[in-house]
Amino acid sequence: MPSVLGVLERRERVALARAEELRAELGRVQAAVAEADEAARRAVIAREETVAALAEAADEAGASVVPVVVPAAGAAGSRVEVPLWREGLGAGVLPGDCAAIVALVEVDAAGGGDGVRARRMREHLGRPAGDAKERAARFRAKRLVERGWLREVGPGLFRPRTA
Repeated sequence: MPSVLGVLERRERVALARAEELRAELGRVQAAVAEADEAARRAVIAREETVAALAEAADEAGASVVPVVVPAAGAAGSRVEVPLWREGLGAGVLPGDCAAIVALVEVDAAGGGDGVRARRMREHLGRPAGDAKERAARFRAKRLVERGWLREVGPGLFRPRTA
């Protein structure tokens, strides 16, 4: 009959061996995730550089900038690209919802408002009430901040870009 301490020591060795196997597997998975993240980052940079180059070429040719529709990975629909803001570029080059959000924020600022939140954007866009619709409006506003069209003065509070 085995001793109790012998049984416990065997269980301990088995558990430690399993933990070591999992650490090795975790290291391989983390390396794969880092590699995939880097590939995604490079793809985003390439896409943004291409959009910027096409916008510059269109400006030089005298054509108006047309938003580029790019299928988003894993998305049900397509993603509308927001061009980088630059001097002389009007809100007319923005996709419909984005242009409406910029116009709403500018009207709010002209009227002396403190800024616009996602709920008001959702209402202005005529979307039904719901957290998902507000998150979508907030996402669009944050994308406009990233691209230089708006600024976020507080958490979820959007104002026009500063000159």
